[in-house]
Amino acid sequence: MPVAVETNIVHSVDKAMTLIDLLLHSRRAMTLQELSAASGWPKSTVHALLATLRRHDMVRQNGDGRYALGIRLFECGCAVSAAWDISHQCRPYLERLAAQTGASAFVAALEGDYTISFDQCAGGGGLQVIPEVGSRLPLHATAQGKLFLSQLSESDMLGRVQRAGLTAYTPHTITDTGKLLHALEAVRAVGYAVEDGEFKIGLRAVAAPVAVQDGQHRYALGVVGLFRRVGSDEFQYAIEQTVLHARQLSRALGAQI
Repeated sequence: MPVAVETNIVHSVDKAMTLIDLLLHSRRAMTLQELSAASGWPKSTVHALLATLRRHDMVRQNGDGRYALGIRLFECGCAVSAAWDISHQCRPYLERLAAQTGASAFVAALEGDYTISFDQCAGGGGLQVIPEVGSRLPLHATAQGKLFLSQLSESDMLGRVQRAGLTAYTPHTITDTGKLLHALEAVRAVGYAVEDGEFKIGLRAVAAPVAVQDGQHRYALGVVGLFRRVGSDEFQYAIEQTVLHARQLSRALGAQI
């Protein structure tokens, strides 16, 4: 199925955002040569884009000539964080869910072709797996990602998957579109999504939808940990508690469920 292509794109802005993404994902300062190689653009083009980004403090140049994200992006991030009152409202539910299950609880949102966790809370049991806040995670290989995919139209879902790719993170990752469609049907049937070693070996997670006042499922509440297996009593209890807390949070956010 062909994917719709956005035609109203300002290419220079698109390229500038690509450079910011490259710096964001590298988590380190990069040279002009590295950015040119990673983007596939001539150094002259990259240099001009970086000069413009530097002017707006979106990028800075270190003393060694390498480029890094600028202070303006930090200010933008703080403004977005302050605007997301959802974090404050979610916190009590995250803490209770983590305490009930002994695993790490998280709340995530759909962002383009990925899912992003914007808050988390460690549980009290043993070795903890703590999702990194702000990290982009694949849709097809995580519980929260599959939950979001299950709520999209088939064309939208296929478009996002095609752009991001069905990368095999482990031998258990779903890399076939037909199998993914079947898995999403199961998610819709039960109302939650399970991750069984698909992103990292030994890691298991469950995510349930969180609705807001307009009834739309905007977020995913879930837990992730080193559960023995998805059929274990502890994981089944985690599913039960996740679904329960997601419903309670939805009501707190004004959803009529």
